[in-house]
Amino acid sequence: MPNGDVFKRGTVELAVLAVLQKEDMYGYQIVQEIDDLSEGCFTLPLGTLYPVLYRFVEAGLLSDRDEIVRKRLRKYYHLEPRGRAYYRELLTEYRSIAKGIDLITKGCERDAF
Repeated sequence: MPNGDVFKRGTVELAVLAVLQKEDMYGYQIVQEIDDLSEGCFTLPLGTLYPVLYRFVEAGLLSDRDEIVRKRLRKYYHLEPRGRAYYRELLTEYRSIAKGIDLITKGCERDAF
């Protein structure tokens, strides 16, 4: 039986960087945007998101800032130029792999069904 979690794990970084291309966002907003754009096909738990964000901030791919919004503190994440470059690298690699997998599966489908 296929396990979508394994595949999703490899695309979390790409999805996070993709939505941050649009604008600075806080954690829950990132999760909601990914869910909305994927039409519910890709859900990202906050417990999975925050370690990625912390790692990206530490690596200089993102910066963060605190803002008070309606008496609540929110940490917004901003995609830095280094993060944009990393996103382009990931996207190129992802598209190449996806193309290869598509070619493999199409080449094998005629015999499988």
